[in-house]
Amino acid sequence: REFYVWRDRLSRRLIREDGFSFIAIEGDWAALLPLDRYVRHDPDGPVSAAHALLQVRRWPRWVWANAELLVLGEWLRAFNRGRPAERRVGIHGMDLYAVWESLDAILAFYHSRAPEAAVSVDRLLGFLRSFDGDARAYADHVRRTGRSAQCEVAWVARDLARRHRDAAPPDRDALFELLQHAKVAESGERYLRWLHLPGPWSWNVRADHFERTVARLLDHYGAGSRAIVWAHNTHIGDARATDSVYAGEANIGQLARERHGRDAVFAVGFGTATGSVLAARRWEGARRTMRTPLPRRDSLEAALLAAGGGDRVLILDPGSPVTRALRRTLPHRAIGVVFDPRREHLLNYVPSRLVDRYDAFVFLPQTQALNPLHAE
Repeated sequence: REFYVWRDRLSRRLIREDGFSFIAIEGDWAALLPLDRYVRHDPDGPVSAAHALLQVRRWPRWVWANAELLVLGEWLRAFNRGRPAERRVGIHGMDLYAVWESLDAILAFYHSRAPEAAVSVDRLLGFLRSFDGDARAYADHVRRTGRSAQCEVAWVARDLARRHRDAAPPDRDALFELLQHAKVAESGERYLRWLHLPGPWSWNVRADHFERTVARLLDHYGAGSRAIVWAHNTHIGDARATDSVYAGEANIGQLARERHGRDAVFAVGFGTATGSVLAARRWEGARRTMRTPLPRRDSLEAALLAAGGGDRVLILDPGSPVTRALRRTLPHRAIGVVFDPRREHLLNYVPSRLVDRYDAFVFLPQTQALNPLHAE
């Protein structure tokens, strides 16, 4: 909960005082569209942030549909009230899992706005749609037969990119939304097609999709736009400062620094020592509130806990002699949506050079579980 509250506070200041343009969240593009429409006063948007977030369907719903994000959604709507449409701050999902939801949106567009191409697009996307949301079945089919929908989703993405490029300004917003749906389908299909391969391939497809989505949003919002990205530490902190580099895995923190330069990217990590967390024991399992065990004795979190009580922030200036000790590699806790406290000391620590991984690190010794909106 506290990670969300602090990200909210930091985001409000960046938006209010420094004119940041949008927030991109490690969630599905389709799932967060209702919230974006609500905060930007779209006449077709839902009636409240709660109504928008309760439309989130895919597991793990609690990561986005929670009381903490609801509060930010209502604040963003109030902040945008009275601002011209082109200056309203948006909130977007940047993930690729919701392939079939994006396919449905694409087909709805062609049938209503481009009927001359609808039959062709129906035929092109029919094979992928026949798996009816079963991502594992599609991945298994590609592995067994070698047949995929790669060319078909790429053709649709190119067609929507052309339509977006050639559109008059009033239509560009709607076509950008469709273009991003097409990019979700294209990247999501590639992710599933490579899921069975050993090595970093599928992980890197997702990292690349995150980074390219934010880059497209920056371009869409216009010259001088700036982004706030909410994601897990494993995505935000530069992968080159962890053991991911040996596996060939990149992340958005690394890719954004490579695209924009280190001085144009400020990465903030979050850590905790004890309390409770909302997670599941297995992928797509039931959520539960679990105790957060004390950190491993050799970890960064244990060292920070031993150094004194209270919340604190470390500003990691690479040129400062104070940060010299943080150039050594330390185990750094990484609790995700799948979590087993009994095996935490074996599975949930990433060897990290903190000063190279982040620009700042927020340490909150005691944190509590999120407050989900959906009953379960």
